[in-house]
Amino acid sequence: MKYFKLLFLCVFSLLINCKSTKTISSTQIIESTESSIILDIKAVNPEYVAVHQLLFRGFPNSNQTNPLISTSEIEIQKQFPTYFKDFFQGNRYKSFITSSTKNSNGSHRIVINLKAIRLDLEQNSIIRKFGY
Repeated sequence: MKYFKLLFLCVFSLLINCKSTKTISSTQIIESTESSIILDIKAVNPEYVAVHQLLFRGFPNSNQTNPLISTSEIEIQKQFPTYFKDFFQGNRYKSFITSSTKNSNGSHRIVINLKAIRLDLEQNSIIRKFGY
């Protein structure tokens, strides 16, 4: 009986410590203009989440409802692997973050320079200029 209790405690402690955790980010649009977007994001890596969502998802209820890159995320990353490797893994995306500060509630206020990131995508032939 003693061994069953010990076994039960071991299994129970393993189950508690091995539970899966889901990373959920919450995003709130603070201000959106043609040149920048200000967000409050609660996530593990808020700058990455903000730029990734801007490029491939867009932000509802803002000036940027459509993603900057309209092509499938997988397709465009296969087409331009060196650009996206440098952009995300080389932390180049951080050069388009104008400001990133931590709020008292644990979220981060992030300002993204839309003009600069759009120009960079155009210059690297990831997207085309509007109307061309």
